[in-house]
Amino acid sequence: MANPKSYDVAGPIGAPAILFLHGMRVTREMWKPQMLRLADAYRVIALDLPGHGALRDQRFSLDDSVAEIAEVIERQANGRALIVGLSLGGYIAMEFGARHAQKAAGLVIASATVEPRGWHTAPYRLLAALMEKAPATWLDFISRTFFRIVYPGEKGEPLIAPGFFMRGGSEGLREIFGKEFSPRLAAFPGPVLILNGSFDLAFRMHERKFFAAAQHGRLEIIPKAFHLSSIDQPDAFSDAVRRFAESIPW
Repeated sequence: MANPKSYDVAGPIGAPAILFLHGMRVTREMWKPQMLRLADAYRVIALDLPGHGALRDQRFSLDDSVAEIAEVIERQANGRALIVGLSLGGYIAMEFGARHAQKAAGLVIASATVEPRGWHTAPYRLLAALMEKAPATWLDFISRTFFRIVYPGEKGEPLIAPGFFMRGGSEGLREIFGKEFSPRLAAFPGPVLILNGSFDLAFRMHERKFFAAAQHGRLEIIPKAFHLSSIDQPDAFSDAVRRFAESIPW
């Protein structure tokens, strides 16, 4: 059973629902800018994935992530939601859409259009190993310092304040390595928005392949945004999600 402390809900009861899936080692708090901007018209939900945040004591797996999402959608979204996933969350969104198409009004896939297999995964395999082996206090310090430099002031607080979950992040990376996700996206029959930051070149490597795989896809690039485009350009990201939500058949 989904833990009520592992997700946040805002917006009008009965309104169309948007559910947000965070990236590796961070938490649902990263979606605060979007929750604030979209709760006027939508039932917005952000949850922690296994191994992260309130679910830190669970091991991460795709199966458990998909089950957690399905249960929260049943509880809080009347069985159907637009799924927005960034980075690790984007891969989980594709997995969810392939397995539970009837529960997904659409998919927004952000910063997740590179297949996690092949030579280009070498740096991320090293990162997974570091997150698993290196002292957590050292890794937390590096992440905290990096985000404070890149996102000074309040902008970085949704990433920094909850802390970092290295074991869950490492398990998340290892779970998706070696898999191919464009076929999972192709299996989803509903509308898809691929939403990438203009400077997120590593994760745009197979952008066209994913766009071609989507049965009813559109592609939008957020100017002056890197991997965490929802934090880099929160207004542009939220506006893109709103336009997509307004366009889909609920």
